[in-house]
Amino acid sequence: MPEGDSIHRLAGRLAPVLVGRRVKSFRANEIAEDVAVTLVGQRIEDVVARGKNLLVRFEDGRTLHIHLRMLGRVRFERPRSTYWRPRIVPSQLRLEVEGAAVTGDRIPVLRLLRAGAEKRSPDLAGLGPDLLAEVVDEAECVRRLRGLGKRSIGEALLVQRALAGIGNIYKSETLFLERLDPSTPVADVSDEMLLALVRRASGLLKKNVRRGARVIRTSLGGPRFYVYGREGKPCFRCKTRIVMIRQGAAPGRSTYHCPRCQARPARAPAQPEPPQP
Repeated sequence: MPEGDSIHRLAGRLAPVLVGRRVKSFRANEIAEDVAVTLVGQRIEDVVARGKNLLVRFEDGRTLHIHLRMLGRVRFERPRSTYWRPRIVPSQLRLEVEGAAVTGDRIPVLRLLRAGAEKRSPDLAGLGPDLLAEVVDEAECVRRLRGLGKRSIGEALLVQRALAGIGNIYKSETLFLERLDPSTPVADVSDEMLLALVRRASGLLKKNVRRGARVIRTSLGGPRFYVYGREGKPCFRCKTRIVMIRQGAAPGRSTYHCPRCQARPARAPAQPEPPQP
């Protein structure tokens, strides 16, 4: 499941293949042919990730915006010999440069942004701090989460305009490791706990950028996750069975948690009204 670590790792693999090279051919089902052909000859200036978004930037200021969501896939081929030729197979996306070809399928968001549009596009300009950035603006993450006070914390952690990069896996694992009930309203979560969640999620994401398989639970054997995908199985801490709930608008996003280890914070008692003079 592509989350922030997957997209940053993909950008890291594509950048050495694409940056500095000129486009030999380009085709995308969602982009008109007469527009797609104008990319041929363009030099690729950068390949970066922002949260779960992959951005390929060209010398004329345009940007290819890719969001894989749940099922999208991007692959690339590199020469294995001097006789290498790129395979020509039907695909939703095909970008070829000298010595390599990038293809993609089942990509729900695939569009070419005009020069300057990247900064104006609501779904990009409105993103919260990227948890995989070298320096994360933690205070801004807390501030944006606080603005989602009526939502449950399990829903809020997935709001990309609050903080970018978290998906179902990191949401579930972060909440488990910080021992917080995913149904807790953000309004009931302290700033200290919100900061702990931000730091925990950022640390887990950054650790897995450098891995092959995603690992949260470091162990010599057994599952790689504490709770994600383990509905009905015993918690590694207390042996209570892990529960999966749906959160957010129907059909809802899956959240896995331990009902015993993850508690709601106690509400502060209401202060009595001062006596009237």
